[in-house]
Amino acid sequence: MAVTILSTLPFWLHLLIELPASLNFFLNPAEQLSSAAPQAHALVRQYAVLLFASSLVALIFATRQVDRTSRNVAGALAVYHLAPLVRAVSRVFGGGVGYGKAFGGPWIHLAVHGLCFVGLSRMYLSRRWRRNF
Repeated sequence: MAVTILSTLPFWLHLLIELPASLNFFLNPAEQLSSAAPQAHALVRQYAVLLFASSLVALIFATRQVDRTSRNVAGALAVYHLAPLVRAVSRVFGGGVGYGKAFGGPWIHLAVHGLCFVGLSRMYLSRRWRRNF
């Protein structure tokens, strides 16, 4: 059976969104912080590597058939997208201060993380009541 892009689109979206972000965090850690504390750069770079790893996981599951395991991985990745989604909502509607405007600002972050969250959650919840879940 061939894998269709539409059935794994949420994984491709995660990869498309998080791969550039991981590279930006790794190469420009000072952009992500209000003050350029050199000690914090290591933490930002560690976070970048985690984002990169999540992108690799998404790539693996984007190129295989959707099954119970891929739906569970989609659920885990959806949980990740809650944090940047909440941050974007607070920046848009609460006037919160944010850093790292390299990828479009809070409205773009709200849209893309919301789209990823909905897509991955929908994949996770599909066939939820199926036996062997």
